[in-house]
Amino acid sequence: KPPFDKKEVRLAINYAIDREAIVKGLYGGFGTPAVNPMPPTLWGYNQSVVAYPHDPAKAKELLAQAGLPNGFKTVLWAMNGPRPYMPDPLKIGEAIQSDLKAVGIDASLHTVEWGTYLDQTQHGKHEMCLMGWTGDNGDPDNFLYTLLDKEAAKIPAQNIAFYRSDPLHDLLVKAQEESDVAQRTALYEQAQVIVHDDAPWVPIAYMTQLAAFDKRVHGYLLNPTGKVRFHKTWIEPGA
Repeated sequence: KPPFDKKEVRLAINYAIDREAIVKGLYGGFGTPAVNPMPPTLWGYNQSVVAYPHDPAKAKELLAQAGLPNGFKTVLWAMNGPRPYMPDPLKIGEAIQSDLKAVGIDASLHTVEWGTYLDQTQHGKHEMCLMGWTGDNGDPDNFLYTLLDKEAAKIPAQNIAFYRSDPLHDLLVKAQEESDVAQRTALYEQAQVIVHDDAPWVPIAYMTQLAAFDKRVHGYLLNPTGKVRFHKTWIEPGA
């Protein structure tokens, strides 16, 4: 949707948002600033991609190049409660709102209950929104294809940026058809460069998984796919 169809606007938003300050202030020590749309713990992650720095002056310059020297008004959707990948979406939304305001983008916050939030973002009712993902199977395809391929932009969409890139699609399909891990890795590294350059997202943070147990519980291991498995867990007897 205009004005987000202009790459300069998407880049401006990336330069406007201070990821490091958000993670430091609102993730309680359990997150790291994000760069790519998949976590660095996953094979195929492209270490050579460098995050857009927090640079409000650059953001204003890009908005002017987009024909928006005075900025614009928009709506930022934020979830109404914590998610496994985002401890306090409304406060994070407020921090982003403040960063955007500093470069001339006036973003009002909007929230609805979680089920409605999912349904409406999957149907493209939003302009900007917060969202996150926990990988299902430990494969880069589950991030890059599931969340960013043009086929995933069909309603009800998982690609809620409604970003469509033929070069990205070609790489991701080729990676699906390839069995060699080294070649798949190279394809996914190229895919992350395309996504970074096109800037359909502002990657905010990689969240550390958390779980709290009674001190008598032993052997529980957090699973990177978010699955809960107790087969190696035991409880120390006694009060």
